[in-house]
Amino acid sequence: MQRKSGHVIANDGVRLHYDEAGVGKAVVLIHGGGLSNVWWERNLPALSRRFHVIAPDTRGCGRSQRTPWGHRTARYAADVREIIHALGLHDVTMVGWSIGARTCYSYLELFGADRLRGVVLVDETVHVSVHQPPPGSEQRPEESEDDHRRRMMRTMLGPVYGPQASGEEIDRLVNSASGYAPAGKTLGADYRAQDWRPLCPAIRVPVLVAAGRHSGALPGCRYAAQHIVGARLELFQDSDHAPFYSEADKFNRVVAEFVNDPLPEVPHLGGSEHGSVG
Repeated sequence: MQRKSGHVIANDGVRLHYDEAGVGKAVVLIHGGGLSNVWWERNLPALSRRFHVIAPDTRGCGRSQRTPWGHRTARYAADVREIIHALGLHDVTMVGWSIGARTCYSYLELFGADRLRGVVLVDETVHVSVHQPPPGSEQRPEESEDDHRRRMMRTMLGPVYGPQASGEEIDRLVNSASGYAPAGKTLGADYRAQDWRPLCPAIRVPVLVAAGRHSGALPGCRYAAQHIVGARLELFQDSDHAPFYSEADKFNRVVAEFVNDPLPEVPHLGGSEHGSVG
């Protein structure tokens, strides 16, 4: 499918870039904090053969406008909603990775099921206390900052794909980071302050939780799958923090199945609150 780019002007005047391709059911891919939609290069082309796929760049990242304000997941969620409304999308499946998953949580908290069909939460914890930091993540004394970033990038890609990735590929992913200091400063504080555990039982849209078996976020992913009504956990055995990239073929298949599944009967508040873990 032919890929094209566009932009939406948010209500605070910030220009938000997005790429899109395909026709059919709408799927919105939300990348991780401080990165760009470059990370979806193994997913957007494949998914767009079946769906209408939209991959925004978060404000301050990629080809979106840099701005010193608004670097909180609540603002990111509002930006995603503005793109959804501007493009006239309905019955959207949001797929959010890392901070993108927290953006999905924030969207659900602020806007409920507005224009949504379902949500895929990719490898993100519900709270910093429900997390296991990966061993050896600190910068080694002999490492430069660049070498440390590249080593952690391979770790994040998992024990199978990480060592196989070419130096050029690692450089491309490292260079996708905006390095925009105002974003990192406010987004980090926002991340540490958030606790999505109280929200989980109130979520009333279909939810798929995707997690890498080697990821420190796995305990938080398990928590979400157990406390969101009807949610399912899909484990990626060879992955760390980026299962959509490390095991792209499986991820694309699982997401496609989720998008095409008949909508389940999701109980209203007050109903059963027992999710299932797969």
